[in-house]
Amino acid sequence: MSTSDIIKDIKAKDETPQYWDFKENDKREHVHSMIKYPAVMVPNMQGEIFDIILKNDNNISNVLDPFMGSGTILVEGLLRGLDVHGIDINPLSYLAVSVKLNKYNIRKLKEKSDSLLSRIKDSKIQCENYSFDNINKWYTPNVVKQLSKIRFCILQENELKYRQFFWVTFAEIAKQADNSRTSTFKLHIKEKSIIENWQFDCNDAFNVKLSENINAIQEFSSIINTSNNKVKTSIKYGDSLKVLSDRRIIKDDSIDLIITSPPYGDNATTITYGQFSILPLKWIPICDISKDLNEKTVQSLSKIDSDSLGGHKYTVNSIVSSNLFNYSRSFSNLYNQLCKDNRIDKAIKVASFFIDLEKIILLLHRVIKPKKYMVFTVGNRHVNKKEVPFDEILSSIAENYGFKVVYDFRRNILKNKNYTDSKAQNYKTIKKETIIVLQKKPNNDL
Repeated sequence: MSTSDIIKDIKAKDETPQYWDFKENDKREHVHSMIKYPAVMVPNMQGEIFDIILKNDNNISNVLDPFMGSGTILVEGLLRGLDVHGIDINPLSYLAVSVKLNKYNIRKLKEKSDSLLSRIKDSKIQCENYSFDNINKWYTPNVVKQLSKIRFCILQENELKYRQFFWVTFAEIAKQADNSRTSTFKLHIKEKSIIENWQFDCNDAFNVKLSENINAIQEFSSIINTSNNKVKTSIKYGDSLKVLSDRRIIKDDSIDLIITSPPYGDNATTITYGQFSILPLKWIPICDISKDLNEKTVQSLSKIDSDSLGGHKYTVNSIVSSNLFNYSRSFSNLYNQLCKDNRIDKAIKVASFFIDLEKIILLLHRVIKPKKYMVFTVGNRHVNKKEVPFDEILSSIAENYGFKVVYDFRRNILKNKNYTDSKAQNYKTIKKETIIVLQKKPNNDL
């Protein structure tokens, strides 16, 4: 294993202008294309990082992504014959990744899909319109009727893993069909005139997407079958802080590689994964997603985001006594400046996020083997018109808890949405990401 060779290989790519932007090579193939999800990683770009590390360390058998999102890292890990471990607090993430990693009998999948489409088209099959709080705000009457029929027909499927496949397809259509604006991940209702003049055929859209997703599964299955069909998958629904704290789930010094992209700030004020996901989730029975999912999680439009990293607000007393002030000048300067500007509320949100992140880094240090690598992709958002130096703060946290920064580099974000915490900032976007390669120090160096 050669750290210097990893640095050399990354630098060689970095010397080509905008190489890591993957401007012409950001296509989402096979299962990567099954469902849209906020702020997804570029598969080929992350795959390049995989290949550089695996080339220089031939003793890697598994990878962990503690914020798995749409599952980009896990899918890329499987393609390289690795066992994969993933965690996410968003039920839609857990459902989508469960389906992407599941093994399907393609012939059976096609037969069940044909049967489902026949039921949907059968005028003799009638059902009552489904309902939840404010459904008529977010969906037109015709869309409610169509989605209710599709939902009813999916429930007739008796095998859970095939229902889950149908739910992932359904979730994509339910998102396309809602009355929320597409310019942001947050739920903002479209103008009344736009809603009144908008037509969307859920049945046609579901039919098309179902066919695309079958093809995606079939393509991915054929690739996996020609490589290593004995890989193991383990994904957990829940808070990464709680899951990583449980030594029964992930043992000490058991992970060979960690690649991830955490939230860039507390979800409620940056990328609202929960708000993006909540309307499709309201249609899907929680028992079909996870036995650990609580009904309360999908009752509120904001609970998923408030339960996520940084969603819990720490008290000022606990913040000022945090160890972060002792070793991260970047964190200290930002917090003190926000307080000086009389933005205590924002200072608390920023601090709460990084205190949670600090806990995550400590737990990741527990599970990863000595001398192994951890790769973070992060973006520096803005709060109160000030840049949050996420890359600097993350590096200082990691170095304080037994990692060393091997190398870091930047890439331009070519396709982004609005990552912001205030309309007053005119929706300032994150235009660059920093990729930080870290290595756990040998135990005798701690």
